[in-house]
Amino acid sequence: MGFDDDKRGQIFSMDLLIALIPLTIALGMVAADMDNVLYMVQDTVYRGSTERAAFNTADALLGTSGSPWNWEITNASNRTVGFAPYDTNKLTPVKDTISSDKLSAASNTDIQNLLGDNYGYFLNVTSADGSTSWGTRSSGGLGYNNSASDVVRVEKEVLYSKLNSVSFIKGQIRGSNATIDYSNPPNAFQTSAYYNQTFDYYIVVGNNSGYTWANVTINSNIIVMTNLTQPYLINSSYLNMNQTNPTQLLNNNVKVTTGSSYGSYMDLYIVQVKKGTSTSELTANNVVPKYSRFILYVWVK
Repeated sequence: MGFDDDKRGQIFSMDLLIALIPLTIALGMVAADMDNVLYMVQDTVYRGSTERAAFNTADALLGTSGSPWNWEITNASNRTVGFAPYDTNKLTPVKDTISSDKLSAASNTDIQNLLGDNYGYFLNVTSADGSTSWGTRSSGGLGYNNSASDVVRVEKEVLYSKLNSVSFIKGQIRGSNATIDYSNPPNAFQTSAYYNQTFDYYIVVGNNSGYTWANVTINSNIIVMTNLTQPYLINSSYLNMNQTNPTQLLNNNVKVTTGSSYGSYMDLYIVQVKKGTSTSELTANNVVPKYSRFILYVWVK
């Protein structure tokens, strides 16, 4: 009886050893592949954080005007950039639209501060067909990093115009000598003493058919436009401002009287440009917003 018990015990032990062989092999394979598993997990974590950083930065640039909202002219030391123009009537940013002033004022460091020091980036805003670049920014000004192991790309369709229109009349259809008041929102034309130190304001006519002249009255000051193909500078003394509070925005009264045959039409814009801007840039084609491409590449440094 005792001998048979021992024999059964040996058989049981041998079966157990044989059964453990596949488990031992499997554990060995798992241990050997553990480095790859950890790498994949780490790569997934890094990829997720890079994607969040890229999309959050794109949303901040296209969905906000920055802080303060007029950071591009205040030179605030603690500014946060955003590209969306600020609607001073609605007190809200115009999302998915890029202000040419804000794009040109943003430095490489401004974008890097928004993104964080752990990441490199390359930002480009181009025409819809990619033939013209409106502006590029990159980490340290070094451009796109072709050697980065993993790059996140964010692309969005945006509106962009080279000139900032602060008030406009579109598709005006009136008979001769008609006078229209455009003083009230949504076309209110606002200025401040601080703005007048930084910008010039011009009247630009486009899409004109049948109009021969126009008189634009700014706060009772008349600008006689006899050549509608050229831009007209608005004298800064015509504009409302508060010298004791130079940042206060004040509305300007705008009235337009035109000479034309009945049924004629035109577009008229008041544009805000930095002092010293060449008049050759002041065309209606540069005022009209165009669909463009915002492209942001982000990678871990």
